[in-house]
Amino acid sequence: MLRKLFFLLCVVTLTACMTGQPVYNADDVRFSQTLTRVQAKHAIEQALKYKRWGVVSANEQEVIGEIYVRSHYAKIRIPYSSTGFSIRYVDSKNLDYDSDDNEIHRNYNKWVALLEAEVLRYASLEE
Repeated sequence: MLRKLFFLLCVVTLTACMTGQPVYNADDVRFSQTLTRVQAKHAIEQALKYKRWGVVSANEQEVIGEIYVRSHYAKIRIPYSSTGFSIRYVDSKNLDYDSDDNEIHRNYNKWVALLEAEVLRYASLEE
């Protein structure tokens, strides 16, 4: 009985320590209304700024963003149009990215999901 309890405790502990998840790419997210490209770019840049991401570069087709959180780093590419956008993984450091399994630390996915929601919020404010 004690062995079974020890084994169960080990399994639970190992499961809790696993932080890797499939990389989340927000693909083809649609704005609630059609925007101009300038409005779409502005909404993306404002959302990045609000969520403490930096804008590395921006043009009429995509925005490149990056974030530093303590010793962690992530870089994303956000292609956009007047009707929507995507958020795609580019690079990271200290987030346990595994290219073979396409997995990364769960915090990266949380950052991207929160950024996605913020872009939609800013887009809804554009007139």
